[in-house]
Amino acid sequence: MRTIAAVPATGLLAGAVSGLILSDPHDVFFYVTLSASFVAVMFAWMLGRTRWFAFAIAALFFSGGALLGGDAWRHAWRPPLRIAFEQIADRDEAFMVLEGVVRSDAVRTAAGVSLRVDVDLARPFQASETSQPPDPARLKASPHSTDGARAFQASGGILVTVVGSLASQQVTDWRAGRRVRMPVVLRRPSRYLDPGVPDHERELARRGTTLVGTVKSGALVEIVARGGWIDEWLSAVRAFARRVIAESVGRWSAQSAAIVAAIAVGDRAGLDPDVRRRLQEAGTYHVIAISGGNIAILAGLLLGAFRTAGWLGRSAMLSSIALLVVYARLVGGGASVDRATLMAVVYFAGRAFDQRSPPLNTLALVAALLVGADPLSVVDPAFILTFGATLAIIVVVPVVTSGTPAGTAAQNAKNAKNAKKNLAGIRRSLIAMFAASVAAEAMLFPVGALVFSRVTFAGLALNFVAIPMMAVAQIAGMAVVPIALVSHTAAAATGWIAHIGADGLVRSADLVRLAPAVAFRVAPPPWPIVIIYYIGLVAAWSLWRSGARGVRRAWAVAATIAALWILVDPRTLVAARGDGLLHVTFIDVGQGDSAFVRFPHGGTLLVDAGGLASSGTFDIGDRVVAPVIRDAAFRRLDSMALTHGDPDHIGGALSIVREFRPREVWEGIPVPR
Repeated sequence: MRTIAAVPATGLLAGAVSGLILSDPHDVFFYVTLSASFVAVMFAWMLGRTRWFAFAIAALFFSGGALLGGDAWRHAWRPPLRIAFEQIADRDEAFMVLEGVVRSDAVRTAAGVSLRVDVDLARPFQASETSQPPDPARLKASPHSTDGARAFQASGGILVTVVGSLASQQVTDWRAGRRVRMPVVLRRPSRYLDPGVPDHERELARRGTTLVGTVKSGALVEIVARGGWIDEWLSAVRAFARRVIAESVGRWSAQSAAIVAAIAVGDRAGLDPDVRRRLQEAGTYHVIAISGGNIAILAGLLLGAFRTAGWLGRSAMLSSIALLVVYARLVGGGASVDRATLMAVVYFAGRAFDQRSPPLNTLALVAALLVGADPLSVVDPAFILTFGATLAIIVVVPVVTSGTPAGTAAQNAKNAKNAKKNLAGIRRSLIAMFAASVAAEAMLFPVGALVFSRVTFAGLALNFVAIPMMAVAQIAGMAVVPIALVSHTAAAATGWIAHIGADGLVRSADLVRLAPAVAFRVAPPPWPIVIIYYIGLVAAWSLWRSGARGVRRAWAVAATIAALWILVDPRTLVAARGDGLLHVTFIDVGQGDSAFVRFPHGGTLLVDAGGLASSGTFDIGDRVVAPVIRDAAFRRLDSMALTHGDPDHIGGALSIVREFRPREVWEGIPVPR
């Protein structure tokens, strides 16, 4: 059966990307192409021209995707709230009273409590009232008019940090779906205008956040209305699950409790930054982000439970769909969760109504549905990673494992006790897992370099340990919640099993410490190199499947050369020799200071490493200073000078020392250790 859904889905995805890239309005052009494509579809269908029909369908969906993408970006970049802010802002700040719905449960951070709100009502706070935040009692007087200032409709997403001691005490009250009102000091998200540094403001806009702000006290955040009963119930379940995991798993290890919470309910707020970095370097961070693996395990558990109960009819399949959708809502969604859940829903629906479809058809349909619902997701790294990895696995694994016959059901039953047959099954599973790891790594190799400036091969080996450990942590972590309702002792025992899985997952990342050569930090490669890599990879695979050895070898060489370019970056050889000139780059790090010096003969010096004056999780060294050095094509520093020990001068130093290993570190006023 053909993967017919791939044609419109590919057109839609490509069109959405084009609409985002072409920032200026091109609606007239795309409306014309949309109309022309529709006419072409009708003519091709009437004439029976299959290829022309497919081409016209792709063009039709391309035009529609471009219109959707362009419109979505314009609304995300300058929603009504952003326009209102620009009209009243003074020195890029505005003091406003905002009202809206909490998008996700509030999260404790080093700076306070982080709160994401979808605003729909706003009004400027009157300077004549007081220089201090308004009294909450006054805010309660009227949602639409306070002290002479009338509220107006102004939709837009904001990310707010609530500071003060009261915030941490009220964090459990600020749940997804609840309506809140609060006085906020609004500002634009920080932008670091440096070479090689991504535009953080645009990244936030694509995720639905147009402004950031600060609330001076938790007492100023008023809950205007509770959420719907579904939102309230899901929030209560999440809160209960977090508490049970913290008690049952946390008694063995707080680190394990944070990992289990991330795997089971999607709460990564408690993850230690060092653990996060170690898993990223090991290439196994994906296992703690709720994705296809987690949904597949849950789907397998549901099927196993229904099979044990002897209930595998249509009702069982529809019940599985309902439970998976509830779980996806519970963990907060996301590209990987939505993709995996939709694929599982399509699979169960097919079984319920006795319909079958190739996996590629299902994947294409799911991608089209997600991009149609949210065109901005097409450039979301999570979307690219999850669909890229799944596509590679679906294409490669069946071909690689086809040489190992699985046998018929009767043969398998007859040979169930045959040791050789069991070993063959284990071998087949190991081959499939390795093929999946290689396929995903090959597909996402340039993506990791482009988006994260990171390439790692450790995952090829560590996935054999990390995935089973994740499965143990997830199953035990999910089981501990209902068990806690019956017995705290049994919950503690189950929590220990979850701890073993989480601890094994973290310990497996130690391979990178033993063999650091398996992980690299690289500069984002040029787009022509990325295109050559993918063309070579796809051509080599296709020709290998068709048996064209000579031509296949040439394309494989092209892909290999592109991969080596990404790893080695020939610019580093030129940069190390110098160009006879002195270059000084004063890096935009916000309040602090940092300067990168390149000497005429290729020597390098970094003066200070920036940092944040306040506490926070944003690493200036890794996110701002390091990309500037990589963009200049250097992978090691000769010297780093730290003038004095203020946080906004040395805050990024640790990341710089870890990655660029300066041969000398100079201190002016001694830096505290």
